[in-house]
Amino acid sequence: MVHRPERVLLTVLDERGPTRVTALATELDTHPITITQYCDDLQSDGYVYRVSADVYAISEAGRERLASLAE
Repeated sequence: MVHRPERVLLTVLDERGPTRVTALATELDTHPITITQYCDDLQSDGYVYRVSADVYAISEAGRERLASLAE
């Protein structure tokens, strides 16, 4: 994954808490399917988790990853 979408997604989830895919798609100005793919990648890395069918939240590992991206 490219770092920019990763950082933006993790930042939004960190600031807003659990967020719907459609809201993330609006924030990143992209299609919800693309967001789902990004989130699935982040989930496989342990950085986010699925709260429900279309809602994701940041994990503690995701917060640590976000901090490392800011350095």
